[in-house]
Amino acid sequence: MNKTTISLLFIIVGAFYLSAQSAKQGFDDKAEDNWNYSSNIPFYSNNGNTDIWRNQSNANGRIAGPFSGSNYLAGRDLDNEYSEQQTGQASPEHILYFDEVNIGGMEAELSFQVQYIGLDKGDYIYYELRYDNATDWNTVDFKEDVFKTGSNGNFNSVGWKEFKFTIPTGYDYVRMRLVVYQNGNEYLGFDDFKLETSTLSNKDNLISGFSFGPNPTRNHVNFRANVILDEVAIYNVLGKELVRRKLNTRESSINLANYPSGIYLMRIEADGLVQTSKIIKK
Repeated sequence: MNKTTISLLFIIVGAFYLSAQSAKQGFDDKAEDNWNYSSNIPFYSNNGNTDIWRNQSNANGRIAGPFSGSNYLAGRDLDNEYSEQQTGQASPEHILYFDEVNIGGMEAELSFQVQYIGLDKGDYIYYELRYDNATDWNTVDFKEDVFKTGSNGNFNSVGWKEFKFTIPTGYDYVRMRLVVYQNGNEYLGFDDFKLETSTLSNKDNLISGFSFGPNPTRNHVNFRANVILDEVAIYNVLGKELVRRKLNTRESSINLANYPSGIYLMRIEADGLVQTSKIIKK
């Protein structure tokens, strides 16, 4: 490749600005469920499914099933002998930790779905955010109660309830944890965790609803749009085409596992438009 071609490539890259990418966890074990998580207590189902903290597809008591997709995270009678043994605590919290996401200093929107039935005064649910890629939770940058009450009674969410929060600009990373304490024969459901972040896109011709992630990635990059995607191509920073594939779908993915760490460009064609995004391969 000559110098003119290399220069033209970087002029093209410079013409892009920040648009949307996403991290998601819907517990469906699909390629798009790219927001990795862990639990302080291993998933379980004990005492004839009366004590549960697990990924499941079927009903959890009066919670009929997932908000979307085929599975969700279900909880019931979480203060039990097993969870007490696992934590060494008399009143154990169940904590779901979501990995840090590189948002590159851009604004990002967090959202997730919760359903609860029969919670009472002693129960609580909240989530916390840290704007870094560390591992401790000694301090937090944001906290919001999902459920907390000082009143007696039984409380229901009345179906699935969405929680949303906008992470302000100026932070490179964001990570999240969900903290749950619940005791008794009550029902919990969690689903559709999303973090809509920002990445490089063409400012003049945006493909409707286009998003992708994770970014950075170690292997797969998942992408989707509101319209049919026609073609995807991957280039290195010198402009060499590495992959080109015809599409006829709104959702797909591409595997970069066999390529070295570095910066790549993804070119998407859809609905007569072309959009290019920067991908960082770890």
